[in-house]
Amino acid sequence: MDILVNNAAIDPKVKGEQGVLESSRLEHFPLEQWDLQLAVGLTGAFLCSQVFGSAMARDGKGGVILNIASDLSVFSPDQRLYRRDGLADDKQPVKPVTYSVIKAGLIGLTRYLATYWAECGVRANALSPGGVFTGQSEEFVQRLTALIPLGRMASLDEYRAAVQFLCSDASAYLNGQNIVMDGGRCVW
Repeated sequence: MDILVNNAAIDPKVKGEQGVLESSRLEHFPLEQWDLQLAVGLTGAFLCSQVFGSAMARDGKGGVILNIASDLSVFSPDQRLYRRDGLADDKQPVKPVTYSVIKAGLIGLTRYLATYWAECGVRANALSPGGVFTGQSEEFVQRLTALIPLGRMASLDEYRAAVQFLCSDASAYLNGQNIVMDGGRCVW
């Protein structure tokens, strides 16, 4: 085992189905969803890191743990992106609380792991991608791209080289870092 990429997550999409809008809001967010989403996104990364990181540390060759976080690990979701005309403020859809909490937690896990097995040659870093275009509505895309200095969302394949870099010897001296690739959004 040389490389572990923790990329499992439940990414709740803001949709217009009855009940989904209301339950995405913090005051109505179901504890069952909190538990499920944290179990997949954060506990899953912890367990995989525990098992595979231990094996990397034991075998004497070291290795790489890469946690896939999000630009929402660096800043809060701009809930205005999800607003819908004609809905009262208390009915507006939002990015659920779990997403940011999990992604920020992955950054904390990354930093912890970076020091825990460093003497065994196991490095840990995180990649925090920005929004990827996957057919979102034109209104959403326009709102989001207005917040990005490059003026666009990422395409599906734009993070591939960063993952390769972070998992290769080309980044052998990089440890405990969160690489934010968001088209410049976090600089504004």
